[in-house]
Amino acid sequence: MKIKFTLLLILCIIITAHKAIAQQDPQFTQFMNNKLFYNSAFAGSTQDKICVNLLGRTQWTGFGGGTAFDPGNGQPLVPRGDSPRDLVGGIHGSIGRFGIGAHVVSDVLGFDNTLNAMLDLAYKQPLDALGAKLAFGVGVGFIQKGVDGSKLIAKDPNDPLIPNIDVKGNEMDINAGIYYTMDQLSIVNNFYFGLSATHLNSPLVTWEWASFIKKIPTNMHLYAMTGAEYELNSSIVLNPNILYKTDMVKHQVDLNCMVIWNQNLSAGLTYRTSDAIAVLVGYQLPIGMQLGYSYDLTTSNLLTYSTGSHEITLRYCFGLKFPLPKPPIPVLTPRKM
Repeated sequence: MKIKFTLLLILCIIITAHKAIAQQDPQFTQFMNNKLFYNSAFAGSTQDKICVNLLGRTQWTGFGGGTAFDPGNGQPLVPRGDSPRDLVGGIHGSIGRFGIGAHVVSDVLGFDNTLNAMLDLAYKQPLDALGAKLAFGVGVGFIQKGVDGSKLIAKDPNDPLIPNIDVKGNEMDINAGIYYTMDQLSIVNNFYFGLSATHLNSPLVTWEWASFIKKIPTNMHLYAMTGAEYELNSSIVLNPNILYKTDMVKHQVDLNCMVIWNQNLSAGLTYRTSDAIAVLVGYQLPIGMQLGYSYDLTTSNLLTYSTGSHEITLRYCFGLKFPLPKPPIPVLTPRKM
């Protein structure tokens, strides 16, 4: 197991050498607090608890928006599309060895918008008496893609490839993944490792307007995620996390490390290859609610136009206990005496 973990770390370091830019799926700095989005097998991993997660992200603040101008006379022509804005909501819990969850993602970029809703199901298989588990998960739902064509200005107004109205289309979407957890691995605790794929069926969304039809592809994305906790002393815990993502054309890696004080206050840094450096802070409330905030400082050429990206997460886990029915009170009759 130690050898496998070491090889995994070496693989992730090698991958960082590749130049990377974002894929079709939205990116999240606090990926460790949003695992259900990446991996359906994560559903129900918080044993005997139901967890609700909300995340909001505004990317590349200051880039886009407003109106575009004609360089010739300086007069406004059309509004410019906004920079990426993302909202994610999810809930999951467990019933025995089965995990059940659901999540919804809204992704807006420019005049494009994507809505993705998934039902996540997982089965957890214990591997030994030390707490190791392997979960298999699948997500089934739909993806909706649209664009407000009324805001697009084409060089050729009669170009049949560019819609001139607000168009949308839906298609079935499938995710799948595996998720391995171990309470203690060598010198670290709460080790996890996941492999997953989103848009496994590469859905083709159909747009129709006037007499035109256009197919919009959604590429399959692969993810590998791992992390653990290392206890420095009774008050301080290190929590490193790694996320690798690819659409088989481009690659990107997030390298993160969090420092947790007294199990409730956390702070850390993330480096995303060819994109950003991020600062993260979080706080665990006594009632079981976790708050998180991150700020990305762009390292690409967008730094000239953007003041960075902001992300906020809210996570709340609670347990449900259902009282067992009381046994019926026996009624004595002459026949039972």
